[in-house]
Amino acid sequence: VEESFFMQAVHDILKWGSVNASFDHLSFPGVVPRSFVGPLLISALAYPAKLVNGGRAEGIWIQLAARLALGWLVAWANSNLRRAVSAVFGSTAARWYAVFCICQFHYTFWTSRLLGNTLALVPMLFAQALWLRSMSPSSGTEQRRCYRQMAGILAFTCAVLRFDVAVFAVAMLLASISNVTRRTIVMSLGILSLSVLLTLVVDSYYWRQCWMWPELQVFRFNAVDGRSSEWGVSPPHYYFTHFLPKLLLGALPLACIGALADTRAARLAIPYVAAIAVFSANPHKEWRFILPAVPVLNVCAAVGVVRLRGIVPSSRLVTLAGATLAAGSLAIAVLATLSSSLNYPGGQALAMLHAMESAPGARVHIDSFAAMTGVSRFGQVREDWVYDKTEGLHPGQFGNYTHLITSQPELHSTGGFSIIGVQRGYAGLAITPPKLVVQSLLSGQLPIAVRQEPLVWLLRKNKWQQDT
Repeated sequence: VEESFFMQAVHDILKWGSVNASFDHLSFPGVVPRSFVGPLLISALAYPAKLVNGGRAEGIWIQLAARLALGWLVAWANSNLRRAVSAVFGSTAARWYAVFCICQFHYTFWTSRLLGNTLALVPMLFAQALWLRSMSPSSGTEQRRCYRQMAGILAFTCAVLRFDVAVFAVAMLLASISNVTRRTIVMSLGILSLSVLLTLVVDSYYWRQCWMWPELQVFRFNAVDGRSSEWGVSPPHYYFTHFLPKLLLGALPLACIGALADTRAARLAIPYVAAIAVFSANPHKEWRFILPAVPVLNVCAAVGVVRLRGIVPSSRLVTLAGATLAAGSLAIAVLATLSSSLNYPGGQALAMLHAMESAPGARVHIDSFAAMTGVSRFGQVREDWVYDKTEGLHPGQFGNYTHLITSQPELHSTGGFSIIGVQRGYAGLAITPPKLVVQSLLSGQLPIAVRQEPLVWLLRKNKWQQDT
């Protein structure tokens, strides 16, 4: 749901630039507002793609360009962190860090997703690189410079992109508080003030509200009012027992080894573990809230491999063990990527509708499930059609629409609509019973397969063809 705001915002900025009544967020503002600063940056990076084909490029190709722009930013920031790992822990650790990052599904698949968490990950990665360098055995002046720059980046990130990274920011600042100076405090407060001013100017304009500071409203909603629990609750241990193993995969045991065997890795891990413990106090939990912890713990995992190579007599055995864990993670990532590619039946159904219908004047209603599974304004390519996402309509209120994209076709069985298409999507994994695994392999079939089932239906008004 949150990705929808950023995706539509980038589309609207690229299409119109200045805010107008057609902007999606003015009709569908969401539960809490989000800042336009991130979408403005992505739009600027994706704009050259709009100039392709004489400035007539549009649709999904521009959406792809926007996602590539964000993915490139994350890759750039991550490469900077890898260089910091090389400077502090050596080139071997840097290579293992890169391997673990590549082999983790969530960390790779979501780095181009237009979420506030992903946008905030970019400056967080730069801040983590500076944090790492501030711990290196360099001069005190260099350590304080890195700490000062890190504090400024964290101030901007918390004020503009994601307020909840303040938990990690405080942990990082306290862990290296010996580097704090009066100059650091003054500069950080200055950057914080300018960041607040930036979001006030940009978001007051785009939201058409005076004194709009989106992250302050998010803070009130989640931290003060405690309303995030309306979207589900999990037990306190869930981040440690469910999300971290899911995010780190094979790197998790090596991260523990690295934190135990190397004091510098422990100085990285302990503040982040403490920050995750703070997040655990919030009943509502999502893995993306602790996404900034993944690169730091991957650094610890890389250090764990290097340390084991110095402890275990056979370094080849350690390399083999690390490669096995990475290969297992990669296999899980490949399967998860295949499964996730089937999670967008709404967007695929919209593309199917465009392929099936060519007449002008269609009025298409998109239900909530379809809107959350791939439908975006980038895919709404017919200028002579009307696309509507109005929620809460009763079955008798769909008479003005010519087409429906819905996950509940049974609601319209007596409304004068007929099914003209069905889009299947991900419905879980089919796992072969253990006693039949060998037989399955001998027959050339994998013991695990992705199940699909009908999820989204295309409906057309019975009289529409006659009317047109």
